[in-house]
Amino acid sequence: LQHSVAINSGFRNSGITVGRGGKVMMAVRSTHCLEVPLTHKGKLMVSEEYIEFLVHIANGKMEENT
Repeated sequence: LQHSVAINSGFRNSGITVGRGGKVMMAVRSTHCLEVPLTHKGKLMVSEEYIEFLVHIANGKMEENT
């Protein structure tokens, strides 16, 4: 679903990839892009509050493109 939303919102370079060990990653790419790991070896490296902040920012950018 997220991939369809990203593509339909104009993020044409978005995609889903499967990494080593079967790890599935969703990438939403546009002219504004930032890719950073949030976990390492199964451990969350940032606070849940920070993830909520990132989601808020990302949702705002998605709304700008609709």
